[in-house]
Amino acid sequence: MGVFDFILALYSIIAGLAISVLVKGIARMIKGRDRLRLYWVHTVWLIFLFVVNVVSWFALWDLRDHPSWTALEALLLLLIPILLNAASYLSFPEGGDDNEFNFRAHYFHQAQWLQGLLLLALLSSSTAVRVIDGRWDIIAEDMLRIVIMLILLPGIVSRRPGLHTVQMIFLLLVALLALQRIVAPIGGAA
Repeated sequence: MGVFDFILALYSIIAGLAISVLVKGIARMIKGRDRLRLYWVHTVWLIFLFVVNVVSWFALWDLRDHPSWTALEALLLLLIPILLNAASYLSFPEGGDDNEFNFRAHYFHQAQWLQGLLLLALLSSSTAVRVIDGRWDIIAEDMLRIVIMLILLPGIVSRRPGLHTVQMIFLLLVALLALQRIVAPIGGAA
């Protein structure tokens, strides 16, 4: 097992935990749908967070040919799924299945943390790529990260519902763009 395989395995475990939290939370929402007041902005957030988790895992494959690894490079990479895992966890309320719950109130209570954690994950991703590849130019993937960060920033500082509505529309559009990464062949066949 090479160093990349080791990092990929650890990354996969952490990312898998985040995806598991999302799947379990969504299943609990379906199960308790009669007691829940769902909020479409929160639902779009969950979809976007799921897509980001999957795309970040696939993006790791691009680093498979990196010749040598440092602990700093590994930590920067592993910080991405750790932050996404925290955002996934905060996306759902604590408590049993007997509770009546309002997801609109929950979303706005957690929105600054949710969006802040995602912004930090994007910054970590951007930093990791630069440290690992030694590349400082801006490519299309960097532009996508920058666009997402610019969409997230207002939601970190404001809880205005109209702003979050606009954000989720833009994040849903970005998620559709990011899905192109998922349908592209793994390994970057040219």
